[in-house]
Amino acid sequence: MFEKEARIGLIVYLYYNRDAKKLAAFGDIIYHSRRRRYLQLYVEEDQVEEVRQRLLGEKYVKEVRLCHIKDLDTNFVGSLFKQA
Repeated sequence: MFEKEARIGLIVYLYYNRDAKKLAAFGDIIYHSRRRRYLQLYVEEDQVEEVRQRLLGEKYVKEVRLCHIKDLDTNFVGSLFKQA
C-alpha cells in the first residue's frame, strides 16, 4: 500500500534563474519564482541536512532556508463568517 513520505521543504535562493534546472537532482521542485529568483524544493526528512550542506557548496546558490510550514497550525475549526 502507499505510504506517505516525510518530506521537508527548502527555500533555495539563486543568483541566476538559469541554474534552477540543476536543482532537480536534489529533490522535487514545487515552485519557482523567476522574479525573486528562489524556488521551493522538497527533500526527504532524513536527508535534509546533507542536501542543505551540498546546496550551500554550489556556486549558483545564494542562500538556503528551511520551510516552516509544518510548524503552522492547520486546524481551521469554526465558521468563516462574521457574526453580527
